[in-house]
Amino acid sequence: MASSSSCSCPCVGSVDPTRGAGFAAGVGATVAWYALPDYVRSRPLRGLVKAGLLGVLGWSMVAQLPEAAELPPYDDEDADCSKSSPVAGEDPLGGVTEADPAELAVLAGAALGSAMITVGVERWLFRRGEGRRAQGARFAHTRQGLALGGLEAALTVLTFGAGAVRERLSKG
Repeated sequence: MASSSSCSCPCVGSVDPTRGAGFAAGVGATVAWYALPDYVRSRPLRGLVKAGLLGVLGWSMVAQLPEAAELPPYDDEDADCSKSSPVAGEDPLGGVTEADPAELAVLAGAALGSAMITVGVERWLFRRGEGRRAQGARFAHTRQGLALGGLEAALTVLTFGAGAVRERLSKG
């Protein structure tokens, strides 16, 4: 097996164990999410299991975030903050205006549209799996789950690789 220093792959050696565990948990939770109807027929129980899977997916996303750079120390760390500030009378939000209602409407419309598309795709996938099951396909939902988990894995590896290449290029 070649060492990471002899490989030209940008991903080798750049992923820490927490990010790798987050990646595996995310892919596994995605497969489980879409395969669940094959194993849990009760809709309320599926909802409960999916609530747990949302927690796993949330942890997975946080675990895959890049490490935050350390904040530089303040110049006045030893300053006494209990005394009044020399700029106590100034409004810290001076010059900040409220959002334009048209911008808020566009944002709300985009959020609502995204939610509607997500629900529509989820329902379509469930109906497709149920249709395949009715035709006699074994593990119809599991097959979809494996395909979607593989797609997620490929896109995540592509993202990690692009990030590693971007880091390498920025360092010169």
